[in-house]
Amino acid sequence: MKNALALVSLVFIVLIATVCTSGTSQTTTVAARVFAVESVSKRVDTKAVDFTWKEGGKTISFSEFTKGKVVLLNIWATWCGPCRREVPDLVALSNELASKGVVVFGVSVDHKDDRLQLVKTFCERMGIPYINIIDNLEIADGYGKIQSIPTTFIIDRQGNVVQRITGSQSKEAFLAALQKAM
Repeated sequence: MKNALALVSLVFIVLIATVCTSGTSQTTTVAARVFAVESVSKRVDTKAVDFTWKEGGKTISFSEFTKGKVVLLNIWATWCGPCRREVPDLVALSNELASKGVVVFGVSVDHKDDRLQLVKTFCERMGIPYINIIDNLEIADGYGKIQSIPTTFIIDRQGNVVQRITGSQSKEAFLAALQKAM
């Protein structure tokens, strides 16, 4: 009788625990969109640096992908603490502002041999929904020799760089910069 009572109690506890935690332990895995840069064009005047990557066997250019959009282009690396701290805010901005024609775009300057897999794994783990390009340092150089990361560029709907932001920023600071460009 004691064994039966103990078994019923155990089943009851497991059921309660299952009901109480259902929905809270689910994680959403985002399929990371991480690509190696293919080619980089020289920057002209105030225009953003244009570059290409291959996705699904098709060559895509940054200028075509972002045409008519306001862009937050974030240059970062997986080993950079301030860069990592910005990620949740960048993810939130990407999700919240996509319907308003805003694109968040990452450019990783990681240098390790396995950088493509490293960045992809990082992006999946952090739930980053926006595209990240692995730079060969030509993109960063095109913006005037990036001296520190993170460095973020705000690009208006005409493809002009309207603001350069050096260092880690808050979601509110990024939002204010994007609103000026909108």
